[in-house]
Amino acid sequence: MFWSAKPANSQDARKLRNQLDSIEMPKAAIYEASVLNILNDGLGFRKSLENDVCLLGDERVIPMMSYGLIEYLMGLDLSFFDVLELGGGHSTEFWSQRVKAVCTFETDADWAHMLTARDFPNTEIRTTTADHIAAEIAALGRQFDIIVVDASASRYRCAKAALALLKSGGFILLDNSDWYPNTTALLRAADLIQVDFHDFRPLRWYRGATSLFLHKEFRPRPRHGRLPQPLIGGKDIAATNEWDQIAE
Repeated sequence: MFWSAKPANSQDARKLRNQLDSIEMPKAAIYEASVLNILNDGLGFRKSLENDVCLLGDERVIPMMSYGLIEYLMGLDLSFFDVLELGGGHSTEFWSQRVKAVCTFETDADWAHMLTARDFPNTEIRTTTADHIAAEIAALGRQFDIIVVDASASRYRCAKAALALLKSGGFILLDNSDWYPNTTALLRAADLIQVDFHDFRPLRWYRGATSLFLHKEFRPRPRHGRLPQPLIGGKDIAATNEWDQIAE
């Protein structure tokens, strides 16, 4: 669908009003329609609701996390990263397509069985319980580049255990971080750099936050040569932007 501004003179406006395929709308309504079009079709909000699966508009599977964070992660080269995921789901498929290896701990036995049956590449699914997940990850005896704290369990205890497992240059991801102020304070106190992504997300009618807690040696590597990538529903003028030319 395409939108255009109303004509500059009243004579052209009268002609357009007489055309059956023309609709006159205020600018605010046009902009609101454009925003909804990006949310529903570009970011896949409607498609996710219709299929009860977290999808972008092009049907790529994504985590049930802030759209802004998802686009940021999609722009990073994570191909050499090991991921520890505390709480699996659509995110498990997302990570498996982008990183070297995924180790997922899931507290719902039926959900863990379903994820195992999907047989994602380079992915190990472990079934645990809310009472034991923190102790079990602490006993792994290895470190990870990314640790995702999204479990149906005490996220404070999970985050506390995760701190000892984080590699230099990696990050911890805490979903629903706006609900966990004690956990965010814990991670900041560990000298990690907090970056919050406030946004809508698939399958939810309210905005929320997903936060990254970056090790001070973290250095983002673009997946496709530039970062950020062109945005879903954005306006990409990078190739012709004179204000971005390299100065001699």
